[in-house]
Amino acid sequence: MESKRETYYFHVDNVTVHDLYDWAHGSQDSVEVVVSHKMGSWQNSVSKSPRRRATLRTGCLVKVNEQEVALFRFGNVVYAISEHCPHSGGPLHIGDIESLPDQSLCVRCPYHGWKFNLVTGRCHHPKTRQDLSAMVFPVKVNPQNGELDIGFSEFNPFYFTTPLA
Repeated sequence: MESKRETYYFHVDNVTVHDLYDWAHGSQDSVEVVVSHKMGSWQNSVSKSPRRRATLRTGCLVKVNEQEVALFRFGNVVYAISEHCPHSGGPLHIGDIESLPDQSLCVRCPYHGWKFNLVTGRCHHPKTRQDLSAMVFPVKVNPQNGELDIGFSEFNPFYFTTPLA
């Protein structure tokens, strides 16, 4: 018997889709963005002059649900992957996005060049370590203002701990 896990969405503060560098085009001139794992679309109502951070060739590091998450935009899709490389903890948000021969997109860790699929989290390089995976998360984009929400299967236990007096 299969049980479908519920997804809890947490708002991303101070970052919208308009802040994310577009790895597919190198600009913010695209007219629609598709929500990762949901395939909904929205119209870009922001001016063509991007915010400063949208011109930096990196992902965006955010802290949501007490977890560090790297956000990437590639054309009309927004991806969220855990910030720390499962190999040695490298900062994935400053890694490059690469398209592999099978058309899948990966982020390459800046420390040792390991590649992780942005949809599945599976390690694509080195081939001998396909047992390692990075956590990936669904993303929702608000169609009116481009605000982002990231989905998690559970609340971080931090929310349920009581500080000792």
